[in-house]
Amino acid sequence: MKTRYSGIILTVLLASMFFLAGCKSTLLVHDATVKDTITILEDYAGTHGYKITYRNDELGSFRLSLGNVYIPERSETTKTKEITKQPPLDKNLPYTAYEETSWQTVSVPGHYVEATAMVTINQRDEDVIVVIDTSDAAGTSFSDIVEYIKGFGYVVDNK
Repeated sequence: MKTRYSGIILTVLLASMFFLAGCKSTLLVHDATVKDTITILEDYAGTHGYKITYRNDELGSFRLSLGNVYIPERSETTKTKEITKQPPLDKNLPYTAYEETSWQTVSVPGHYVEATAMVTINQRDEDVIVVIDTSDAAGTSFSDIVEYIKGFGYVVDNK
C-alpha cells in the first residue's frame, strides 16, 4: 500500500516537472512528406485553437501561439548575515564583533504570459522529422500530437 502511494506521488511530481519546464520533443514520422506534415500541423493548430504566428514553408519553421497562461504570484526572500570580529589591541580586552543582517525580498505578482511553441519540419529520406520546442509556460501542451498524427495513418516514433 505504501509503495502504491509513493508511486502516485512520484508520478504527480514528474508530471509537475514537465508542466513547469519547457519541453522539446523530436518526432519521426515514417513514410511522410513535409507538405503532408505541414497540412496536419495546420489542422492540429486549428482544431486546438492555436494560431500560427510565423511560418516559413521552405525552411519548415513555424511559431504557434497556444494562448495565455496565468503564472501565480511568487515571492522569494534572502537573508544575509555578516559577522566581523576584531581582535583587541590589548590582550586583556574582549574581542569586538559587529553583526549586520540584511533581508532582500523579490516579489513577482501573478500575471499572464503567452505560451508558445517553435516547430520545425524537415525531410529525412522518406521520413519527416518534427521538432517541437515549447516555452516554459506551454508545459506539455503537445502531448497529444503523436496520437493526432497517427490518426492520419502514419507511424510516429518519439526520439
